[in-house]
Amino acid sequence: MKIAFLYTLEANKILFRPYINQYLDDHSVTISHHVNEELLKQAMTDGLTPGVIKHVQQQIQQIAQDGADIIICTCSTIGDAAEQTADIASQVIRVDRPMAEQAVLTGNIHVLAALESTIEPTIALLNQCAKQLNQSPEISFTVVPNAWQHYAKGDAILYAKAIARHVEQIGDSCATIVLAQASMAPAVEYVHHTSPPVLSSPALCCRYLSKLVKFKRSK
Repeated sequence: MKIAFLYTLEANKILFRPYINQYLDDHSVTISHHVNEELLKQAMTDGLTPGVIKHVQQQIQQIAQDGADIIICTCSTIGDAAEQTADIASQVIRVDRPMAEQAVLTGNIHVLAALESTIEPTIALLNQCAKQLNQSPEISFTVVPNAWQHYAKGDAILYAKAIARHVEQIGDSCATIVLAQASMAPAVEYVHHTSPPVLSSPALCCRYLSKLVKFKRSK
């Protein structure tokens, strides 16, 4: 089984490493890593225009040609475009899909994002999963102010702490908090006062992949 991860941030290769090691340490699994930061930069600047979508899907097609059985798009902003790539044998999964499927089962959801460009695709995914699972959660959202500037400057700790403070401010106003971007996952370590569960995509996706690998191997 060949699993390829597509990142739009170089730093996410390091972020995903412990989750991959924990859930996908399997002799039958070969992992490859691919980085294209321009895809997110284009999406942030231009939105998900036909040109941006074309570039995303060209990247997915290229990875598929290398023989990947499963391709994980770790960027929530371009995840839908990646999943819609046509004429490839690889299965494409956006990293936040397993998280969204779990979130819609819990009731009202508050989505936190550090980038405004992530909000619309995340809410669309949650609504899609809710329809598929016959759920009707209330969904609200917040873009954490000034958080992304810390990440852009390379200060992952200040970035995580800014997100964690916002998580604590939400308190009991929702059933589940969803961290829309994979890069936000480390913020959970800095959250000390919150009642609702906080879901992040890297661990949930890698755990899902572990189950998928075992299922495919048993067939």
